[in-house]
Amino acid sequence: MKIYYSIIITFLFVSMFSCKDKDIHVENSGLLGKWKMVEFLYDPGDGSGKFQKASEGESSIVEFKANGDFKETKGLLYSSINPYTKYKILDSGRIELSGAPDSSVYPAIIWTYKDLKSKSVTLGFSCYEACLGKFVAIK
Repeated sequence: MKIYYSIIITFLFVSMFSCKDKDIHVENSGLLGKWKMVEFLYDPGDGSGKFQKASEGESSIVEFKANGDFKETKGLLYSSINPYTKYKILDSGRIELSGAPDSSVYPAIIWTYKDLKSKSVTLGFSCYEACLGKFVAIK
């Protein structure tokens, strides 16, 4: 019986220290770093759009690197490849995405950003009607 309790206590002790802490908060420096979309808004043009929680399939990850490189990995529901590989901050609310292999098909586009904090940012995706994503910093 002592062996049984020893095994259980050892198992609990090991499992307690092997779990990852899901509440580890990452902080980015300005736009630099990786961001994961947790909410999105698509407005039909009448101002009635509301933010909705993004599922794993809807969520995307964007990364802004210090050397000007840009990468977007879309969720499985939006698996098209983003052709843009470079970014440039134009001012305190706009980003230009460029670097597509065929710039005649994919000219540079402008995204917007607001509510920039070290742990979160809201990005606008250059849509005719309002389309925004709320992002959180990730590793």
